[in-house]
Amino acid sequence: MRVSQIMKTDPVTIAPNKRVGQALRLMKKHNIRHLPVVQDDKMVGWITSRVLREVLLASMLEIITVGDVMIQAPITVTPDTGVEEAARLVYENKIGGMPVMEGDKLVGVITTMDLLAAFMSMLGLLRGSSRLDLLLEDKPEVLEKAANLIKEAGGKIMNVALGPVRQGKRSFFFRLNKCDMTPIIEALKKHKLKVVDYIP
Repeated sequence: MRVSQIMKTDPVTIAPNKRVGQALRLMKKHNIRHLPVVQDDKMVGWITSRVLREVLLASMLEIITVGDVMIQAPITVTPDTGVEEAARLVYENKIGGMPVMEGDKLVGVITTMDLLAAFMSMLGLLRGSSRLDLLLEDKPEVLEKAANLIKEAGGKIMNVALGPVRQGKRSFFFRLNKCDMTPIIEALKKHKLKVVDYIP
């Protein structure tokens, strides 16, 4: 999945000569915490509610401009950046969002909420799904056998998460499209594959 698939296009922006009070009101109006700072159709900075909270006193809101306190060289991504890389940048730099740039052109904004929604979607948590936990020998052929049995019994695998290896066995957490788990569990047990738990 790429940033272009989840970013907010046509983001709300502000000019560097605007007062920070205006920036705060704009953030409140649109329920956002970040604003690209744009001048002559070019992004020249990035302002966040955290920066404003850290540097401002109420008496200064209508005196200081956005250009005085904006981040002039923010961390950015491109539309082709993978969401995993975008999430790494957010995590390592402890930031809440980034401008999405195509060359010198601002094309969107991506936030931690966008990334969280993307990962939840990738994990199948935003739509109905079933879960199946198996304890298997840590061998590729055993995992392949379990996956084939699940498919033959009517299950559609969305993703598989791996647990740690203990005494030659590993936990496998299958997330499936919502389905009747009974025939799947019966098929697995018939072939002596251990079902630890499941959520229909």
